[in-house]
Amino acid sequence: MKPTLPIVKPESAYTELVLNFLCSYHPLPDDLRDEITAESFQTTYRQGEYLLRQGEFCTALYFILKGIVVGYTMNDDKRLTTYICGEGDSVSSISGMYGEKPSEESILAMEDTVVIGLSVEKIVSLLETSIEMNIIIRKILESFYRSAHERSNMVRIGTAQEKYEYYVSVSPEHIGRVPTEYVADYLDINPKTLDRILKEHQSTNDKELLKERCDLIEDFIVKQQGFRQKGLTLSKMSAALDIPTHQLSYLINFNYKKSFNAFVNSYRVIYVRDQLQHYKEWQHLKIEALGVEGGFASRSVFFAEFKQHTGMSPAEYAKSIQLFSPAL
Repeated sequence: MKPTLPIVKPESAYTELVLNFLCSYHPLPDDLRDEITAESFQTTYRQGEYLLRQGEFCTALYFILKGIVVGYTMNDDKRLTTYICGEGDSVSSISGMYGEKPSEESILAMEDTVVIGLSVEKIVSLLETSIEMNIIIRKILESFYRSAHERSNMVRIGTAQEKYEYYVSVSPEHIGRVPTEYVADYLDINPKTLDRILKEHQSTNDKELLKERCDLIEDFIVKQQGFRQKGLTLSKMSAALDIPTHQLSYLINFNYKKSFNAFVNSYRVIYVRDQLQHYKEWQHLKIEALGVEGGFASRSVFFAEFKQHTGMSPAEYAKSIQLFSPAL
């Protein structure tokens, strides 16, 4: 479906994220990179808008820059939620990815969701001319089916508690962002049973314990500048603070209203912004080096996150505070 917000050309930093994602499946030759860059588009689906409705023809493969979506199928008034995808995931109609038949599932935005898309028409064209694109799309489809198979095995043999623990361990960044009824449906758990499990997990709402653990998070992130650690993950931070992974994820989502990655990257952006205001201390460095110092794993992620938080590239921000130098 068409979003209510306009379709625009992506910023180069955002396109680079998509190219890196595709390259994680198979290297892209320069001409293919250029063609994908030229044909990609960016748009935003508001919370509650459909990227695709069941019965419609799929028109694009999307890469999620920000936000979260669910995919589900309706059968005799019964909903079957088949996947939940967030930042860094690709999403499309699994049943009608090439637009040759109506989609068997709907894709619904649970939050305002920013995506970069590549049209099905262009994908089909590239499949006819590019061996590399054939390999990439095949591997993307394999990843879709592998995830579906793992979920299928889990929901068939696990207890309700085990199913939820699986969900938390595999997708901690999704916690608190999707309505309970969709999560219960996805895990094949009775909604009342899931509510009980959630209440047990949310025992961290005890005020004293909540404050104690939030203080630990603040100390690690702010005082120790834990966000600067290379390759920081939720599990690594969990181990450092001795807080169970699912509880740490819940605390960050509940108290800061952000996913783990968004939470950590917000402090990285603040760090770089502060450094840019002290020109003499970093004038011997390139701006990219400040991103590395701040904990960003790559130039493309650094530029994309900085742009998302400030509305400007790092160089533009430096100019805005009159600290820009040609040496940058």
